[in-house]
Amino acid sequence: MPATSTLIDRAGDLADRIARYLPRARLAHWMLRLPLAAVLLQYGIEKFPLNPMAAEGFGVPFPLWILAAVGEIAIGVLLIVSGFLRGSLGDLATRSAGAASAIIVAGVIVVAYWAPPLDLLMFNQFHILLLGVSLYLALCDSGAASRGTR
Repeated sequence: MPATSTLIDRAGDLADRIARYLPRARLAHWMLRLPLAAVLLQYGIEKFPLNPMAAEGFGVPFPLWILAAVGEIAIGVLLIVSGFLRGSLGDLATRSAGAASAIIVAGVIVVAYWAPPLDLLMFNQFHILLLGVSLYLALCDSGAASRGTR
């Protein structure tokens, strides 16, 4: 049994040494932040001019349609702005934008694309991916991500 433990320890040491030499991706958070912001801004802007008939077409009350349109634009802008903020303010802004985005994307999935879970996973990968990115930004330590630390 000790031989197995030693093998696992050696593998862990090797992984640590390799990880020290891999480049840090200090700006990698932008690879998630910008596409999500672009999608939210696009969907929010497409709702203008606000039209009760469009909301009715999705079976959504008009006030909720307005909230979604304004929210998508505000969250898209906040995702971009929060990427430039440092410290706890940037972290709070990123996490808030991620959580709000997750709520909006989950709402879109429920209202427009609801299906059995397997069908949802098989045929609606785009919104599932948006939900995953939103939740990641809501739950990650964005300060550490932007600094390139672990």
